[in-house]
Amino acid sequence: MDFEFSSDGLMLRDMLRKFLQKDARPLEMKFFNTGRLEPDERARLRGAVEQMGLWAVTVPEKFGGGGLDTVTACLIEEELGGTFVPIELGDVPPLLFECTPEQASRYLEPALAGRRVPVMAAREPGALRPEGWRTTASPEDDGYVLEGVKSLGSLPTAESFFIVLAKAQEGLTAFLLDNDRPGVKLGRNGQPALQLEACRVERSALLGQAGHALSSTADEAARAWIRTGARYVGMAARLMQMAAEHARDWVSLGEPLSVRPAVRRLLAELKVDIESARWLVYRAAWLADSGQPLRGPAAQVRLGTGDMLLRTIDRVTLIFGGPGPAPQLAAQRMVRSMVSAEALDLALEYARAAVAAEVLAAAVER
Repeated sequence: MDFEFSSDGLMLRDMLRKFLQKDARPLEMKFFNTGRLEPDERARLRGAVEQMGLWAVTVPEKFGGGGLDTVTACLIEEELGGTFVPIELGDVPPLLFECTPEQASRYLEPALAGRRVPVMAAREPGALRPEGWRTTASPEDDGYVLEGVKSLGSLPTAESFFIVLAKAQEGLTAFLLDNDRPGVKLGRNGQPALQLEACRVERSALLGQAGHALSSTADEAARAWIRTGARYVGMAARLMQMAAEHARDWVSLGEPLSVRPAVRRLLAELKVDIESARWLVYRAAWLADSGQPLRGPAAQVRLGTGDMLLRTIDRVTLIFGGPGPAPQLAAQRMVRSMVSAEALDLALEYARAAVAAEVLAAAVER
């Protein structure tokens, strides 16, 4: 593995770092207090991203994106992890790469241009794993009838469309769905949700091959896991910086926290844990760019960086003086604004299963 980053990659990272320091970080306190940005603020941030040439850079060129290599994409994601202000890069769910030409003109191309917003409708209330999902797609004439309820992270906007995963006769299948289609209801019991009641769709709404929703874009999904791992590393590094500044500046009993052995031990463990996760990420990114098999390394990144982020939260909380996750701490609020605890738990569960299967398979081969 070459441990040198490309000069172009470093240039992009440094340019993004300056932008985040100048334009994104000043908005953090406002985002802390309100949980949102004004439309003009979002537009200004997006305009800067486009001006830097970073819009849709991780999308493969054949689908209209920048086709950036995975290592450089991870450099960018790690920088973005250092701020909890949402910065849009024009990423789309890998399932959209299964669009037919007609679907691409209606969904993929507008999504890449930022005119439409894809919303994954996969998880269901009380059921994180696909085995527990109850949404069905029953064949009818030349299409399907969708029935079920999907959990959403937030209520969609007028520009949104859904990628719905439902159980068909062939297995788990993906469908493209506009939010104004008959049979679609938004919200359930005051929570963001997608309700499908006798929602009829044509066969043209089928996204990819029936029964292959979780396997059709495996390589692109693995690259997305690696990039997410880089984002977690950036988040953890920012939390460590916040904890170090607090330990340096906060005086208790006549001395700064930083002189206490317990605090110094926590900071040392943070540093080593984050660096270990960082190189796990970039090794997997290098393998991706070298054309090596990705499923195993990507699952390791998903598990290693997710667990590392949780340990970082615990250690930073101790340094800030809390007995456990404390909502009032900036560090805790930062994490909650960037990653769903429910989604992280589910990702770690899948990653553990994948890594364990890989270990057991290797043991059988020997």
